[in-house]
Amino acid sequence: MDDSLIQAAIKGNDEALILCLQHLSPQLVKTAAALMGDSGSVEDCIAETTLRVYKSRKQVKHPEFFKTWVIRILINQCNNELKRQNRWIALSDDFDMPAPQKDDYSFVHDILAILPNDLKEVVVLKYFHQMTFKEIARILDLPESTAKSRCRLALTKMRVEMEEEDE
Repeated sequence: MDDSLIQAAIKGNDEALILCLQHLSPQLVKTAAALMGDSGSVEDCIAETTLRVYKSRKQVKHPEFFKTWVIRILINQCNNELKRQNRWIALSDDFDMPAPQKDDYSFVHDILAILPNDLKEVVVLKYFHQMTFKEIARILDLPESTAKSRCRLALTKMRVEMEEEDE
């Protein structure tokens, strides 16, 4: 994305903002889908994120952080929506996931859904968006070491779930 386009969007050019958001759209959809799972909620979160970006875009002080700023707004919106829906429920000890088919990787999303949101955010940004830990730390407003430890913890929990499924 061109820096001059971002500058124009921040200064109030609506067409530039639309182009910037269109450029980020695939990443926003991936992030929201990974965090929300439900496509209706994904669209709602992206729409609300777009509105919030439109209203507060002039507050961006560093154009180079525009993308991370937008993604952070989306993550916050997804978290708010999940809280509103109160979708987190405790799983029983005898919870058993069906065995995945040979080339079907949808089980990864199922296991990802089990993770607490703070761990899920790091995994989504690291492996769905190929972001560095430094970028993740900036987006989530965490120390880089915390982002790394959350990622390690998330992968460990996912591995345990997958091993339990194989048994």
